This record gives sequence, C-alpha cells and structure tokens, in this order.
Amino acid sequence: MDILDRITMLLGNREQKELTNYLKLNNVAFSEWKSGKSKSYRKYLIEIAEFFDVSIDYLVYGKEKSSLAEQLTADEQELLTYYKELDLMKKGQVLERAKVLFEQSKIPLKELENSVFIEYYSLPVSAGTGVDLDGCEKGMLEVKKTQLTLEANFALRVSGNSMEPVFHDGDVVLIASQPSVEIGEIGIFILNGEGFIKKFGGDRLISLNPDYDDIPLHDYDSIYCRGKVIGTV
Repeated sequence: MDILDRITMLLGNREQKELTNYLKLNNVAFSEWKSGKSKSYRKYLIEIAEFFDVSIDYLVYGKEKSSLAEQLTADEQELLTYYKELDLMKKGQVLERAKVLFEQSKIPLKELENSVFIEYYSLPVSAGTGVDLDGCEKGMLEVKKTQLTLEANFALRVSGNSMEPVFHDGDVVLIASQPSVEIGEIGIFILNGEGFIKKFGGDRLISLNPDYDDIPLHDYDSIYCRGKVIGTV
C-alpha cells in the first residue's frame, strides 16, 4: 500500500472534493492522482495529514514512528539514564570517551593491539610558576603500547623550562598515580591549588634548571602529590 492508497482508504465514503476543497485544488486533482497523471499530493502531505488527523509517518510508512525509548535497547536506555544525571563537565568526558571508543572501533585489531589510551589533562602542568588543574577537562590520548604507558594512569603536558634538561616545554609526561614520592623523585604536586612538575626535596620542590629557585614548603601550605613522573610519550 502506497501513500495514495492510504489517502483513498482514509477518505472512505467521504467525497473526494472535501479533500481537494480543503487543499484548495480543483475537483479533478484527485482523479489525476488516481490515474497516475499527477503526484502533486506529495506536496500536500502536511495538509492531508491534518485533514485526516493522522501523522505524516502514517501517510508515508503506514505506521506511527516509534518513540526513542522504543528504538533503544535496554543497555542503551540504562546508559542514557546515567548520562542525564551527570553535570556538564562529566557529560563532556563521556562524549570524549565515546568518540575515542568509536574511533578505536574503526582501527584494525592488529593495529589496536600496539596502542593504549590513557587520560590526558587539557591544561598543562607547570615547570615554572604553577598552573591551576582544578576543574580542567580530561580527554583520552592514544599512545604506543610500552611498559611505561601500561604503568601510567594519566598524562600531562609540561609548560615552561624549569625542569630542563630532562623535561622540555611541550613534553607530554606519563604519571603513575600515588599519594607520595621519595625524596629525589620527580612528581606532580598540587601546591595551593596550582600544579607543578618538580623534584621532591622533602621541605621544598626543586627545579632541575639552575636558573629557577626552589619552592620552599611551609606548614600553612596546602600540598598533595598526584603521582610520580615515570617518563614521556
């Protein structure tokens, strides 16, 4: 049954001119549709649907369009329920992760076996005066699979040159999450809300570049360790 068949069925015992008058067409229009001489009814689907009080989906497909919920699987509906409860930042993280997984699904399995994805902060960690990491967005970074990238929990970009000659401005460093580092080890520290990559000196944060002064730590400072720097990408 095509569109015209459904129009004819809906018309039933009513006169054809009721429809053509409603559409402001001459009385022979319907006859021309039936004979195949004209298919102008396609231009009036909205008005025809209004006349019969049906949906355009019914006229075209013969059935009402299913709701979004009816089109989703149980898993998809559950995922959508969780997504709606997230704030904007977390929704963005979900979308970013979904994009990564989608792109990953297009990569041949053999190639995928040679790479891993790790969390990557969109703001750099400072090798100079400090960068505020609170609230910055995270994405996923695809890197070559190595022992270091498998051990890393997240990655950050270095900003500044205070950790030269080991770490340079723009380097992406790999971090293993841990609450503290040993004296002499290099870590990511949040000092009074700002992020630094520095060598831990016990009572100070130390720059490798001698042109930069150490940052002394005081009892009143708020400081915690985000993890140990284990290498670069």
